Amino acid sequence: MSEENIVKINEVIAHYFNTNPSVDWIPVKEIMPALIEAAVFNKDNKKGLPIRKVLRKLDMESELAKIPSVHAERRSDNIYWYLVRDGKKYVPKELINPISRKEQNLQAIQNSDEYYLVNLCDELLKQKASRKHTFNTLVGNLHKKGKGRTKLPLDAYYEDLKLVLEFFRKNEITDELDEEEKTRKAQIKYYNQLKKKAILTKKLRLIEINYASFECDAENKLVKNSESDRSVLKGILKDFI
Repeated sequence: MSEENIVKINEVIAHYFNTNPSVDWIPVKEIMPALIEAAVFNKDNKKGLPIRKVLRKLDMESELAKIPSVHAERRSDNIYWYLVRDGKKYVPKELINPISRKEQNLQAIQNSDEYYLVNLCDELLKQKASRKHTFNTLVGNLHKKGKGRTKLPLDAYYEDLKLVLEFFRKNEITDELDEEEKTRKAQIKYYNQLKKKAILTKKLRLIEINYASFECDAENKLVKNSESDRSVLKGILKDFI
């Protein structure tokens, strides 16, 4: 990016804030139409990618100060670029989570009732389960395009014990479900039948564990009292302990 175009970018930004006095900051993508009109860029793609590339290059060269209105909101998985009026401060409309989406998903899994119970089962059985284990012969229906099938995961598989654990949360309410939810429940029921058939074929032992067997809160989530939960699991897994 030439120095001449850097000057043009600053002029376009200044003009934007002068003609929009009620606006204190904007995402950089919103300035792209004006930058194209000023012939800084020929066209836009991916919602502001051309200007983002310029800012990334300036950032790598420690020259972001050439565009003083730029604010870089740095997160663990990305940088989000904003333009801020001189004398004002960027204030996010919502709290930005400091961890990446991948880390959030991992945390959600680790905080789940299933993950917690499998940890306790590992402890009691003195083995680590293969979580979300799949077999090549255990697959769902053909995909919509008629190609490929998704392997159906088992919640916990203990190979040495020839044991499979499946966790479920029974929902008594069926009349209030819409057609899409009813179709989904029917598919889950069908897939569970496939799992049972595959487990039987492989001569494995299946134990289905209802979350309702443990102390739950008002939202039907586990209270996670490890002492009492271990006691319940000891009874369920008594043939393997």
